[in-house]
Amino acid sequence: MSFATNWSNLRVLKTPIVALEYYSADRPRILSSFHHFGSECCLPVYYWNPGYATLQQVQCVDKNLLKLGDNSGQKSISDAVAKMYNNSECVLCKTELSVESDVLQFLLENDNPGIFLLEDILESGSSEQPLLHRYSQLANAFFELKGRSIEQYWVLLGEYIQLPSKLRPLIPLLKCPLPDGIEVEVIVDNFCDRNCSLDFGLDAVAAKKRLAVSSLGLPSSEVELVLDRSLSVTASVVQIAQLVLEHKISQLRDQGLEFIAAPDVPHAGGLDLLDAYLSEVVKLSEADAKKYHLRPPKGMLLWGPPGTGKSLSAKLAAKKLGYALISASWGNILGSSNPDRALKKMLDTADNLGGCVLFFDDFDKGFSGWESNADGGIARRLSQKLLTWMQEHESPVLMLATVNRLEMLPAELIRRFDDGGIWFVDLPHNGARYEIFNLHLAKYFPEQFGDGIENPWNERQWYSLLSDYAGATSAEIAIAVKRCAERAYCEGRPGKIELADLRYQRTQFVLSSERSSEDIQGIRNKASFARPATGRDRSLFAAREQELFEYRPPACEKIGVCDRQQ
Repeated sequence: MSFATNWSNLRVLKTPIVALEYYSADRPRILSSFHHFGSECCLPVYYWNPGYATLQQVQCVDKNLLKLGDNSGQKSISDAVAKMYNNSECVLCKTELSVESDVLQFLLENDNPGIFLLEDILESGSSEQPLLHRYSQLANAFFELKGRSIEQYWVLLGEYIQLPSKLRPLIPLLKCPLPDGIEVEVIVDNFCDRNCSLDFGLDAVAAKKRLAVSSLGLPSSEVELVLDRSLSVTASVVQIAQLVLEHKISQLRDQGLEFIAAPDVPHAGGLDLLDAYLSEVVKLSEADAKKYHLRPPKGMLLWGPPGTGKSLSAKLAAKKLGYALISASWGNILGSSNPDRALKKMLDTADNLGGCVLFFDDFDKGFSGWESNADGGIARRLSQKLLTWMQEHESPVLMLATVNRLEMLPAELIRRFDDGGIWFVDLPHNGARYEIFNLHLAKYFPEQFGDGIENPWNERQWYSLLSDYAGATSAEIAIAVKRCAERAYCEGRPGKIELADLRYQRTQFVLSSERSSEDIQGIRNKASFARPATGRDRSLFAAREQELFEYRPPACEKIGVCDRQQ
């Protein structure tokens, strides 16, 4: 664990109080690590949280000593205390050190040497006054412990620790991060080695890899717990991987994050320029790109009217990159009980998933009260943290956000998307609508529009249909095709469609570009501020370009030469 070296160095420097963020499932590892420190410097280790009335002393024993009939030749349990924590098991033993009210006051009044692990100290009290009292206690304790000759060290534990400004110079904040890919592979290998009855299927290497990928983004001890529990359900490694993934999805959902499934269409019709750029992003994600100091972009912004395929593009981007697609809501983060904690957990999870697209849909809606500062500055503070993360993170995470109104985002946030570009996803032109129609027709009517099948409608019929749907969004086209499929099934002709079906569906709804014409045109008028996601229409159905004012030479110019001869 990376915090181990840091804490050991701080102890040498006589730093009396340290804060440590960790995941609750990793408590056994934390206890074992500090017990190891205590045994090295001959100090007892104690643990306390608000659920205990007395301090609990941390004792570790060799796991092998706990086996019946396996304690021969061992002088005492203490002989095994100094072994590495992964070979030992920690237990909490009740002591006579009773904490009647305030644990910090109790420790200051007793000159007991040791390492004291104090959990949720900064979570005490629901009103502001007890926390202010706690902050003052910690500041006083720092200077008092600093002047003592007795070795007494406090470690403030918690899943999320936010120190006030007056304590930050005094109390260093350490973090026990989520395991990276290599650490997860070690956990999976150890699990597989311990359980010889596992069924790996035809490809053991691929099965292990899938299990490791499913475990990414979970704390180390939680991975071990879920793996061990899954053995009661199945011995198949592939099925265990699915159980771990389901557990992870459930945990992420509790954090306000959603795993988004792969799209049901192979590509987004008409977004050729955006699709070509995403292919470049895939290439830049290769390991060889680092040799030339190249890296993929960290953020992309998709801007345009609603229903034009921005969300679908995010799904396709994740599919192209081979990344998981994690959907987050900026509004939900701001509205959570602890927005700072929610943002931190989200970014930590994204950093440790081994590659993901972090997707914010309708990102602009979370900044509606930005100028008024009605939320007390929470949005500004969190957006600054997000900006810092976007600039500094080195993990394979592509942040992709969609917006309808770019002007609602703060200028400093927009600038962070210059890396991957701000892309304008406009209403589809004739050629793009033709592609979108065929994508969805192939999905619902494969016998008529599947691969290798000649298109049943001629050019004139298509031109007529595209004219009917002029101004339609890709979402409106998709819904119209789906409704045709539903109607055909209900009428006893499943999988069959005629041109008249789509023309009928067009009469059943009003285009959003007509219903909200001023709003959508207002968005489109600013399209020149971004990169176009769609190239020029070069299809058979492309509308002929016309100048707004065509130059028509006067009739006299045609006979100008004759005039000169006269």
